[in-house]
Amino acid sequence: MKRVASRSLGRVLGPVALAIGALWSSSCAPGGFADPSTVSSVRILASSADKPYAAPGDTVTVQLLAYDGRSKKPPPIYWLPFVCENPLDDAYFGCFAQFAALLAGGRARSDGGVDTDGGGGSLAPGGLAAGVDLTPFLPTGPAYHFTMPLDVVTSHAASSGVSTTGVPVPYGLVFIFNLACAGHVELVPIDPGNINPQAVPIGCFDANHNRLGPNDYVFGFTRVYAYSADSKITNANPAIDSVDLRAPIAGAPDAGVVAMQATMPVESTPDGPATLGFRVAHCTKDRREKCAHIKIGPVVPTSSWEPNPLDLDPNGHERHEQIWVDYFATFGSFTSDARLLYDVTIGSPGDGSHTDTEFLPPNDPGSGLMWMVVHDNRGGAAWVTVPVDVF
Repeated sequence: MKRVASRSLGRVLGPVALAIGALWSSSCAPGGFADPSTVSSVRILASSADKPYAAPGDTVTVQLLAYDGRSKKPPPIYWLPFVCENPLDDAYFGCFAQFAALLAGGRARSDGGVDTDGGGGSLAPGGLAAGVDLTPFLPTGPAYHFTMPLDVVTSHAASSGVSTTGVPVPYGLVFIFNLACAGHVELVPIDPGNINPQAVPIGCFDANHNRLGPNDYVFGFTRVYAYSADSKITNANPAIDSVDLRAPIAGAPDAGVVAMQATMPVESTPDGPATLGFRVAHCTKDRREKCAHIKIGPVVPTSSWEPNPLDLDPNGHERHEQIWVDYFATFGSFTSDARLLYDVTIGSPGDGSHTDTEFLPPNDPGSGLMWMVVHDNRGGAAWVTVPVDVF
């Protein structure tokens, strides 16, 4: 990413009604900058392809996790309806010329490329100009489906992946672009004096055509790699089996002793994977020192720690994936915004007592959401939403 829903709070883990501290931790950004783990504006938190490594001709579904912390709901999501295939130097901004040609009346080919002969098949007949609302022409919703171009591997200009035999493995690459926009989408007028190749050709605007800022709009993309079926190079998204919850009971003699532990199963909901959530007590300033902290984190099975045939150690031995988790929430803070779950060589550093973060609730009561986004270092991702009720 360039900046790069929940179940009812009425169904919570009642026994986990804990008095928990609200100390702001070192995870808060210094110098007055906002903590990146706090979701208080329009944010794209993650994206995931159901086939992070696809074969030519595969149908691929990309999912997006976005949220607007101001309105407390997901923002409108839009997709650019084209597949950017093998841009120059594998750079996402190399796709912008392809998209500009499509908007100007070029023809989108079935392989994801663009013919600029003015023929049919463009995003809109006759092309579109700056200032025109694009949203009627853009797919919407949290998911987008596309077909991996048949020539994506053979048309790629370079091959840099190395297999267990030490021989480079040919690959292809596509980009799928998405936007979370609390307004509508328009083309951005081209500035002839701007030679920045990363200038995004679209933006988010209000009803009066005023361009909205980063609190209202995020532009993102998802990379999906392709390998031929006979290469046997594959990758699956990590799995999240459950969520680990650990906390000392309020008033216990030793606040560092784990006196409460629970496992929250992850279930599928219309808004994506979620848990039943938990309840915690707010912690006022006058009793902050006596409040406990809650440890929480995802449980990712060892089966998600896949071998990576494109990563060899100095002795030529195949290593595994690195897997980590990023944390986000609409309120409170974390002692660590990210935690390592599996190392490329040693694997897991231990159970939740070694991999969980600490959640520090806010001083005031309220309801909010927490997200755990699990990544591997080959583009795989999965997430879970955890409702939190602070009383």
